[in-house]
Amino acid sequence: MTDARIDRGDAWAFYRLAVPLITSRAGLAIMGMADALMVARFSAHEFAWLSLAEGVLGRGLDIGVAFLIGGLSLVPRAFASGDGALAHRLWRRTIPVSVVLGLCGLVAALAGESVLTAAGQAPELSMGAARVMRVLGLGYPAALLAIGAAVYLEGIGHPQIVAATVVAANVLNVCLNWLLIGGHWGLPAMGATGSAWSTTLVRCGLALVLVSWAARYRGGETRPQIAPGNEQWRLGLGAAATVGVLVVLTAMLTAFAGWLGVVPLVIYSAAWNVAGPVALITLGLADATGIQVAAAAGRHGDTTAARVAWTNLRRTLLPVGALAALLIATSTRVAGFYLADQTAAALMAVCLPFVACLLLFDASGFVMAAALRGVRDAVGPPVIDIGAMVFVVPTAAVLAFSRGMGVRGLFTAMVLASVARAGLLMWRFSQRTTAAGAAPAPTSVHQEPTHV
Repeated sequence: MTDARIDRGDAWAFYRLAVPLITSRAGLAIMGMADALMVARFSAHEFAWLSLAEGVLGRGLDIGVAFLIGGLSLVPRAFASGDGALAHRLWRRTIPVSVVLGLCGLVAALAGESVLTAAGQAPELSMGAARVMRVLGLGYPAALLAIGAAVYLEGIGHPQIVAATVVAANVLNVCLNWLLIGGHWGLPAMGATGSAWSTTLVRCGLALVLVSWAARYRGGETRPQIAPGNEQWRLGLGAAATVGVLVVLTAMLTAFAGWLGVVPLVIYSAAWNVAGPVALITLGLADATGIQVAAAAGRHGDTTAARVAWTNLRRTLLPVGALAALLIATSTRVAGFYLADQTAAALMAVCLPFVACLLLFDASGFVMAAALRGVRDAVGPPVIDIGAMVFVVPTAAVLAFSRGMGVRGLFTAMVLASVARAGLLMWRFSQRTTAAGAAPAPTSVHQEPTHV
């Protein structure tokens, strides 16, 4: 990350940073997919419990993760400016916050049965999911500690440590799932609860390893300045608010698909499964951009950071555009692979080009949002993201139901919102960095008094 080739716009430095980031994010996604597959093969009822527990409790964890990641976006800027001690303090401040947020998740998990019953779930489903939620909740503090340490390590130029640890965690998770779900080596068959224990134990192991690595790295010149705590939490709150609104609105769009019928719901879900791998690549490239932009801003100021951001946007759109074009060209074959029913497959093939366009415009939005966080914009990304998501729900309802477009209306609305979001984020980044060009480039991280 601190290599001078970043400033020269070296493509290899960008992709070399992005690959371990993509590996880490893909590894976390694969872990969840492995849990689902192994439990589903054991029992459909157990799979329903696991799905409900993860679907309800996991979304709260996503909000906590976003809060930590948003605040820690200051780390690469501090480290690149030569103040490794400040970067380390920014991470250490998240440790008690991670524990508190994790304990809040545990309390919510302990109340899971009451919440699910009040929401109208069947008693058997509520009881089974609640058992899984209680075990998962035990690992929430460790999960957040692991995320905080991982983002810090990536921000100071050690993403390969995170990637290697996540790969090892996947192997351990599969082994523990095999032991605990079906019962082997004399252990009882625990089904979904066994998978939850595997996830919790792996998260504890991840936290132990990553926090130990993070504690070792304090490099860089120490400067007598106060860590920008208020700014850190503003960035975190903005990211958490965005994810919170996204969770609610995504649930609403899924409900729309269900109201349209079983086939539209299947098409909607299958299309997102197709988009998933490309989205992970996009997120890795966007995170790499955010790190490099923050590093360039910390070293030379926001004007230099702007050049890095626009260059990396082009480098992101190149592979994502190629994958989107491939998806459009093979949409009929891909739909036929996912769905055996020819009528449903034909409708899915019509929707996949919309998904491809969505991936392309979302890639632009992800990159620019990460770049804005890299130049310490705590207001622009959440306001634009939330505005775009609020826009998509009524638009999707009108197109899908009033205009009779069905599931195609849902994807059309998402594409329109994604185009608007990407355009507004580009405009915001241009305005912010152009204004910064009129001022002298900062030589260190913004100093802001705070009491912690």
